[in-house]
Order: sequence, then structure tokens, then C-alpha cells
Amino acid sequence: MDITSLVALPVWIMMPFSMLQNISEIMEYTDRLEKAAKTEDPYERLAWVIGFTMGPFPGNERTWKPFNPILGETFELGMENGLRFIAEQVSHHPPVGAAHAENKDWEYDMVSAPTTKFLGNSIDIYPIGRTRIRLKSTGEVFSLVPPNCKAHNVIVGRTWVDSAGDFTLLNATTGAKGSMYFTPCGWFGSGHHEISGHVTDEEGKKRIALTGMWNSYLDMQKCDEEGTPLPGSELVRLWTCSEKPADPDKYGFSNFARMLMSGKGLNPLPSDSRRRPDRAALQMGDHGVSGQHKYQLEEAQRAEKREREKRGDKWEPRFFRRTPEKETFSNEFSDEQCPLWEFNGEYMKLEPRPAMPEGDCAGKNFFPWQYPELHRKGQSS
Repeated sequence: MDITSLVALPVWIMMPFSMLQNISEIMEYTDRLEKAAKTEDPYERLAWVIGFTMGPFPGNERTWKPFNPILGETFELGMENGLRFIAEQVSHHPPVGAAHAENKDWEYDMVSAPTTKFLGNSIDIYPIGRTRIRLKSTGEVFSLVPPNCKAHNVIVGRTWVDSAGDFTLLNATTGAKGSMYFTPCGWFGSGHHEISGHVTDEEGKKRIALTGMWNSYLDMQKCDEEGTPLPGSELVRLWTCSEKPADPDKYGFSNFARMLMSGKGLNPLPSDSRRRPDRAALQMGDHGVSGQHKYQLEEAQRAEKREREKRGDKWEPRFFRRTPEKETFSNEFSDEQCPLWEFNGEYMKLEPRPAMPEGDCAGKNFFPWQYPELHRKGQSS
């Protein structure tokens, strides 16, 4: 269970980011997927997909908590390579978000149902979820299971976050697999950020060695069956973390994360995270106003739940549907641990919306509600 979804948290521990924006950060390095789609060697192809999945890890070092999404909240993203991304909060208790992205080379599907465990002065964060990537050129489907995170010194001391444990990316089509170990930070920082592992073939034989630091880079090199790099083999950089902003902020946002907060050139759906007034107020540095808006949104969400129960209605997400009958892969959580949700295709049918001035988007007209009559008078603008 995610304990942070059950209590009202003060805005001073938060960052101006919704969890839906958080899960969209994996879209920063989609050029790695385009590289994978054009790579003939199946094991190098798997390695390039691993390079794509490294994108969110540097953001794990941020010590601020994102806003829990409102039921029905969405976040959308479009990029120059034809990418279209949509995420939606499909359940409130337990909190579950679903996402889909695609372009001409690949498709991406994700369900996020994280849980946490409070341990006194630290919090364990378990990224329960299901992430699948399909390359259109080969039809291969890859399934990701990332390592856990731990936030240290959440009450006393300098707060810091570590990612540690096993990472796997299974080629569910062939059985080949990429496995890495994220080394836990030891005394005086020893081993912090270090990752290493291998790509293995369908029979479990090592084919490619993987080394790097989860906050900065990942390399691959062909190896023998013992995992030792082959003499004269080329060391290939799979992923490099983008440069930090020249004007860093206190949250540690990357340039890509800042772009995700911007509404420039967009006209996002009324339910979009960018329109949340509490998030926008916090981005402007107004903690008092942010807290007021956060309380009002939470009260509105409770009113929605009461009305739903009164009418006997069921919540139906707009862009995803439950598919408990679908199969899970061998490395994935069961439907009971992480519910199966599937993109329904409706987002791709929406007509393009003309761009609006950025000032007309941030914190304005947020409306994810099922019952408009409960909210129109008190709508934030």
C-alpha cells in the first residue's frame, strides 16, 4: 500500500509535478528505441531498449514528492519524432496510473501502482507496475521490472534517495534478457550509482556486458560466455544523461522535466496535470495558495466519490480499460498485485486542438470531474 496516498501531505514537502508527469519522464530518450528498431543484432537491439529505460533514474534523486493525481487526471505529450503520449489516473484507492505512447517505430504501455513502506527515518519505495515496449519492425515485446528505491533521512538528516537491487528487461518474444544489479550505496558513498550486468540469449548464455552509473551513463560491450569483454570489442555508449540546466532550481528538475511543466504551444485537455491550480501555485513559489487549492481538489474528489456511491455509478476511465483476462509474462506482477489495464485507442481519435497562450494553461480550468454540476461554481480559473 502507498501510505502517502492515505494521508494529507503538506505542500512544503512536494514539487510542482504530478505523478503522471513523473512517469512520463521515460519519454526523454526515445531516440534509443528508434536506434533499437534499426539494429539487426537481437542482443544489441535489446541493449538499446535498456538504454531507453534508463531515462527516469536520474530523476529518482529528487527528494521532493510529486502530487498524487486526482481520479481522471491526465497528462499528454507530443514530440517532433511523431511521439504521442497519454497518461491517466485510472484508480484512486489503490492509486493506479496507466500510460500509452507510440510513434512509427514502437509502442509503449505502462501501468504504475507503486507502494511504500515507512521505516522510521526512511521509506522504501516499491515500483509495482507493468511496462511493455513493442518494436514494430520486429514485433518483439519487451517487459521491464526496475529496482526498488529508498528515501533516507526523511525526518532527521539530509534526505537522499538510492536505487538498488535487480533490474530486468525480458524479451518476452524470444526469451533473451537483460539483467543488471544496481549497487546499494555503502559507507562513505562506496558503490553509489554503480550498475553492471549482462544481456543473455535464449539459453541463458552471456552475450553483452553492461556497465555504468544509473545517474549518468550506460555502456555495452560484446563478451564471452563468462561475461568477460571480448578483446578488441568496441565499447558502445547506450545512454548518457542529458546536461543539467544552467540555472538549477531547488527541486533538481532536468530540462526535460521543465518542458513537461510548460504549456507552451499546447492546448491540453481540461484534465491535464499542467492545469492543476495547486501544482501551478507551487511552481510560482506560493505555498499558501498551493495548499488551499490542494485541499479544495481533495474535497472535490471526496464529493465525487460520495455522489458516485449515492447514484450507484461506476468510474470509467476515458482512455484505458481493465483487462484482467490478459496474460502476464514470467517476470511480471500478477493482476492481483498490479491490475491489468489496456489502452483503448480513444486518445488517438481526438481532433487536434489549436495552441493557446501558455499563461492560459498553467493552473487554469482544471476539470477531471465525472459530475460537472458539483463543481462548475467553484472551478479554479
